[in-house]
Amino acid sequence: MQFAFLEEQVMLREMLRSALQREAGLDKVRRWAESADLRAFTKIATRNGWSGIGVDEDLGGQGGSLIEQAILFEELGRSCAPSGALLASAALGFTAGFAPTVVEASMECGYALCVSAAHAADAGGDDIREADGKLSGTVRLVLNATAADNLLVPVASGSGIDFWSVPTRGSGVSITPRRLIDMTREFGDVVFSDTPASYVGRVDRPTAERANATLALMVAAESLGLARRMLEMTVSYVSQRVQFGVPVGSFQAVKHAAAEVFVDLEAAHAGVYYTAWALANAEPDGVLHAWICKSFAGEAAVRAADCALRLHGAIGYTWEYDLQLFYKRAKSNLELFGSPRGYRERIASAVLSS
Repeated sequence: MQFAFLEEQVMLREMLRSALQREAGLDKVRRWAESADLRAFTKIATRNGWSGIGVDEDLGGQGGSLIEQAILFEELGRSCAPSGALLASAALGFTAGFAPTVVEASMECGYALCVSAAHAADAGGDDIREADGKLSGTVRLVLNATAADNLLVPVASGSGIDFWSVPTRGSGVSITPRRLIDMTREFGDVVFSDTPASYVGRVDRPTAERANATLALMVAAESLGLARRMLEMTVSYVSQRVQFGVPVGSFQAVKHAAAEVFVDLEAAHAGVYYTAWALANAEPDGVLHAWICKSFAGEAAVRAADCALRLHGAIGYTWEYDLQLFYKRAKSNLELFGSPRGYRERIASAVLSS
């Protein structure tokens, strides 16, 4: 039974990698990013049903668990695919209890979660005010806001969070695109001015915390995929680049640098998939491990990016070489939905209170 389960995971990984190589190769990713139009990839993801991986079949998904979702995001990272819409979709998973229609719509990548990508997603929407079904306030750096049809807006309310749905093209909504160094994602600043909204439902703080842990895990899994691909690119390059008559990969200092990255990634891999299992099985330490995983995997990917750039030498700094796409994404992921420092503060608080 266990071997059959592992075989299914291997088949999923191979299927995703093959499809991404065929439909979202780096030449296409670069073209989409430079044109500032990532909708082509969102259509590919929707057509292949990737946003339904890990979603219950009763809700129209493909089934599976967070382990399968983590595999998806690791492969997305390995391809440096424009994953913003899929991340936004994954972030809506906690709405399943009270709004299946939102979950179904999110699988078509039609929703964006209206929280700042610069902070943890369970911050609670303290910058948004609601009165008589109308919203006011500003949320900066909302992932996928410029491409979504609807916004799911969290508003802090007592011990829980209320959610409201707003069409992105409705009255009283202004979305200003933000162009960041990582051009493979879309962000926008959202301003509400007495904007009519539809009430969706309410979650308590622990539920929102678990949802944020899931989102943090997916970013960590993507960072792992990015780092693995950068290590592969680097090993290939130093095996071909010749200096003093021998490949530079034969130098001990180069070998040690690559080995240190490899050790980092093996630890990150173990952390990502243990956390996926723990959250999927409602283990009491699941959320804590998600915080650890987000911090460690993000920093491991940045170390891998810095090492890759250093070992590639001058070519690594050029716009034409694809390493720059992975490097920028790794740097972006480090801060996306919570910095390592922020999560370590959470970890410290949890340890001290236990």
